[in-house]
Amino acid sequence: MLFSHRTTARAFFLLLAVGVFAGTANAAAEVPEVTAFPVVGNVNYIDDWHDPRPGGWHEGNDIMSVRHQPAVAFEAGWVEKWSRPKGAVPSCMLVLHGKSGFEYWYIHLNNDRGPGNDNDARCRKAYAPGLSYHDHVGRGELVGFVGDSGDANGIQPHLHFEVHRPSGRPIDPFKYLNKAKHLLFPRPGADLGDVTLTLKGSTVLSKTESTITVRTKRVVVQPLGLDYRNVRKVTFAVPLEANVERKGGTGTFSTTDVSSAQVGERARVRTITFTPSWASQKALAGEITAAKILLLGD
Repeated sequence: MLFSHRTTARAFFLLLAVGVFAGTANAAAEVPEVTAFPVVGNVNYIDDWHDPRPGGWHEGNDIMSVRHQPAVAFEAGWVEKWSRPKGAVPSCMLVLHGKSGFEYWYIHLNNDRGPGNDNDARCRKAYAPGLSYHDHVGRGELVGFVGDSGDANGIQPHLHFEVHRPSGRPIDPFKYLNKAKHLLFPRPGADLGDVTLTLKGSTVLSKTESTITVRTKRVVVQPLGLDYRNVRKVTFAVPLEANVERKGGTGTFSTTDVSSAQVGERARVRTITFTPSWASQKALAGEITAAKILLLGD
């Protein structure tokens, strides 16, 4: 990652650190024990803190991802959107001012309108819909989307993630990322409320009369309209009233219950509409209830 944007950005945020927001910055001395990993879905990252870059030391960790993958609040706090408007490819950034007093910088958020690197959206598609300056967000709430804006233009989309102490000093995020909880889905803002999940391309790992455990492949989240890759094991509660169907050569027909599912076969799972909780975002066993299961065979 190049650092041509960093002088302007750093000067701007240092003003915040020592100025109006100094009171918040001195509120606490440590990152919370329980945090949300800042990107939902499958990612790769290493401890590249202080790796050499053309403009100086690398003062964060790059979370390698794909375009439009959801980014969420690491902890509860309030957000500040910022972009550098100069140049053909602006840098779309967000700062999360955590309740702990720590700050988290989200850099290279999405600036593309379509699925490719078109740079047509400027920063209009960088942030969660409706998210405004100084909005308060909860841990695990959707705040933006991964991209390649700014001086990351044209390379692998990723989130450059920084952690800053209340003093403003950046520190290595790696140990905090390793401790953070990976989520099945992001929580929408309060105005959007409940969610419904559809798990596409899942594989059945096990089943009982009242549960089904699958390895997910893609997760669709409504009403957010998100569709992203997230491969992980999830156990759903399956009540008696759930609709369990099997697709065969002559069409789709209802089965008696989920016990007819075969280990290794493909399945599509749609959940009930529910109010997100921290337990359901982490996809703890039985925390999410299936409304419909379509068994698809091998």
